[in-house]
This record gives sequence, C-alpha cells and structure tokens, in this order.
Amino acid sequence: MLIQKVLEDINRSPDFHRSRYGDDDHLHAAISWIETAWKAAGETGISKGYDLIRRRWSPAYPETTGYTIPTLLNLAVILKRPDLAEMALRLAEYLLKASDPNGAVVHWQAGGGAQPVIFDTGQVLFGLLAAFQYSGDARYLDAGVRAGNWLVSVQSSSGSWVQYQHLGTEKVIDTRVAWALLLLDRQVGGNPGYRFAARKNLDWAVSQQDQSGWFDKCAFRLQDDPLTHTLAYTAEGLYESGLLLGEESYCIHGRKTADQALAHQKPNGSLPGTFGTGWTRPAWWSCLTGNVQFARLWLLLYRDTGEPHYYSAARQGLSFVMYCQDMETTHPAVRGGIAGSFPIYGAYERLKYPNWASKFFIDAILAISVADGRITSIVHQG
Repeated sequence: MLIQKVLEDINRSPDFHRSRYGDDDHLHAAISWIETAWKAAGETGISKGYDLIRRRWSPAYPETTGYTIPTLLNLAVILKRPDLAEMALRLAEYLLKASDPNGAVVHWQAGGGAQPVIFDTGQVLFGLLAAFQYSGDARYLDAGVRAGNWLVSVQSSSGSWVQYQHLGTEKVIDTRVAWALLLLDRQVGGNPGYRFAARKNLDWAVSQQDQSGWFDKCAFRLQDDPLTHTLAYTAEGLYESGLLLGEESYCIHGRKTADQALAHQKPNGSLPGTFGTGWTRPAWWSCLTGNVQFARLWLLLYRDTGEPHYYSAARQGLSFVMYCQDMETTHPAVRGGIAGSFPIYGAYERLKYPNWASKFFIDAILAISVADGRITSIVHQG
C-alpha cells in the first residue's frame, strides 16, 4: 500500500521528474551505453541488454541491432563521429552472418536450426538498407533484397503474416515490416511486390483497429494487453508508411493511436505500460520504450501539423524518461541506459536494461533537436 501511495503521488505531480542534465548530456550517455552493450557482446551485434538480477549481459540481438544501425549512422553524421559509422558497418557485417540464405533472421534466443521470424527480419532490413545507403556496399542491398523477397513469399492472403511469428502470435506490429518493405521498394524500384505486400499488411492492420485507435492482435501473446511499446510500433509503422506512399489514410490511422496515447499521458509525462480494449485497464507502471516511441511520433505530428500540443507532450514524455536515466552511477551496465519499466520492477523487461530502449530514446532526442532547430534533418530511417 505504501508503494502504491508513493506512485499515486508521483503521477499527480508534473514537476516530480525533472533532470538537471541537458538533452545533449542524456544523448551522449545513451550512446555510451550502446557502445558498452556492443562491447559486451564481443563487438558482434549489440547485446540484447543487461539483467540486474543475473548480473550479466545477454547475447547479441539481430532484430534490434538491425534498427539501431540507422540511428548510429544518423549520429555519425550529426555528431561528426566516424567511429559510430564504423561501428554501424561492423554491425551490418554481423547481420550478414545472422541471416540465412533466404535473408531471413531467427530470434536471438532460438539457436541454430530454428525457424526465422517475420518481425526480426523486417527490422534487420532497416539496418541493411541504411548500411548500403551509407557505404554503397552492394552486399548489404543484396541481403536486403533476399530478406524482402522472403517476407513477400510467406505473407498470407489476408495481408498479415501468420507463419514465422515469434510465440506463434499474429501481430499488427508488422506494420513496421511493411515500412521496411516500402524503404526497400524506394531503394530498388521496379518490383511491385514489395509495395503490394506492404499495402496488404497495412490494410489488414487497419482492420484490427477500433474506433478509439486501440489495436487488437497488438500484444506478444493473445491473452495479454498490448504494451505502449507495441501500440507505438504499430502506429509508427502506419504513419511512416503513409508518408512513403503519399496516402494520408494510413497516417490518419497512426495519428488516431498517437492522439489516444497523448490523451492518457499523466501529468509527469509518463504513459501506462499497457492498455486493454478501448484504452481500458491502464497499467500502474510505465514502459519507458513506449514513452519515447510515442514522443518521437508526436514530434512527427508536430512537424506535419504545426499543432503545439504534440511538441509539449513529446517534451514532457522525454523529460520523464530522462529523469529515469541514471546519469551518475559508476555501474557501466547501468549508467546512461534506459530500463524496461518505471519503476524498474514493472512488468516489462523487469529489472533489465534492453538495448532498444536506448535506441528509441536517442531517436526521440534527435527528433526534438530537429523540432528545436538544432539539427536540420534525419537521413536514415528505422
């Protein structure tokens, strides 16, 4: 009861979470954490993250390594840090080895001989395309084409991907796979299959959205309420895909979810970790990854609409996560990292520091730097 009372007091106070550090301090701390996670995995891929209970780093995670490559290449250009570009290309080499001959990728825990996973393969595609765009090395594009061809070949007639799903669950988060396929289409051209498959998936995902903007089939397991993390995955896939296609309808569906999330933002800037049907049953804890993903999406909406409440919500959400980032500990696996949940014993990635939390945190800081006019644009997507 005491813990719950403390949380209630925190959630009522808009000023409780304020970092004394600036955006750049938080950015560089998160970059350093990702470098540490890469070194912890033997400078292959990026470690899945650090486990406080077991006091150990997990092995490299191909999926999240994939979509971290665009982030690192953006940082390399913006910060004039060629070492980050070198790291990104070494990660791309790891992805070449992590893919099977068809270009497909297995889950990090699956081991040799396991079936590949749709979502993981789509996220690796982001990294391969960014590495090709930066380096011109055709090996990365060739691997990306193989991955794209495999994704198209195993798509169901409904537009979803039923086979090759992590935990066997059909998911709307695959809008992020559709987004990757559209980037591949933009890169290679002349293959209508990528664009057709992307549209089919986006249309299927829209069919799973209710009037409130909440999505069915948005959780990792059928019986679970979706995380703000997976709701954001789905919304950003729709919004980014709509921009690439020039079709506002997809953007509208992504915006509907972003607007509902904003309506549930607490005074301290945080979002509940999960929601039930129609945004009911909000969790008492917060998923930090979902917070920064929605912050970035709100900043895209601010860019495209000029409506200031999107900027305010993004700044408030990002400030909340900045406060949660430990900037002062001497523990190298914790300093600068972003935990799975707040409080850290919340249900998502409990007592862990997952690498994708830092990746999306960096993306949100870069997005707000664009909004503030401190940098001009972001080149690589993912």
